[in-house]
Amino acid sequence: MHRRASTAPSRAAFLASAALVASLHAVPARAQADADQALALLRTASAQAAIITFCPKHYAIDGTTALRISQTTRDVAAKVLGRARADAAFKDELARRFDEVKAVGEQQWCAEQRDELADVGAGIFKD
Repeated sequence: MHRRASTAPSRAAFLASAALVASLHAVPARAQADADQALALLRTASAQAAIITFCPKHYAIDGTTALRISQTTRDVAAKVLGRARADAAFKDELARRFDEVKAVGEQQWCAEQRDELADVGAGIFKD
């Protein structure tokens, strides 16, 4: 009896294909996670920009440290998102953050930031 060769994929080929498909689906998920983290960094950058802009009226701050944090987080976000996309996202986030400060009130917003950053030891607020 002559046995016909099977045209069905072998188990090994099937498993390799399944692993490839799974890894291809993981790439967009990873890219999305990276983009989400980059946007979170831009929120940090906007908070630092708002601290520099609004809080010196109410507290002594280390503007150099705040600026360094803002710039570093923007640079990392730009590596993930690309400079143009990161700059556009930061512009939108900065407008949102400044609206937040105005809605809460400068002094209250700065007091909240001072309390939160004291817990992590960021060293931005000097007093």
